[in-house]
Amino acid sequence: MKYAAQIVNDVVVQVVVTPTLAWVRDNLGGEWLECKIDGSIRGCYPGPGYTYDRANNVFVPPPEEPEPA
Repeated sequence: MKYAAQIVNDVVVQVVVTPTLAWVRDNLGGEWLECKIDGSIRGCYPGPGYTYDRANNVFVPPPEEPEPA
């Protein structure tokens, strides 16, 4: 099984488990990128709200929000 992140306007909107990357592209449409839970490709394992840095081919986590005072 593989993990694939759906990218819309360089933002991850969902991550799914799929038998192959081709299957998810063919059946769900849109732009999908392979990712791995151990972060061994594209820098880290993404989640919804992560951005995709095309120049460096990595996922970037969203900025952390400050804790309320």
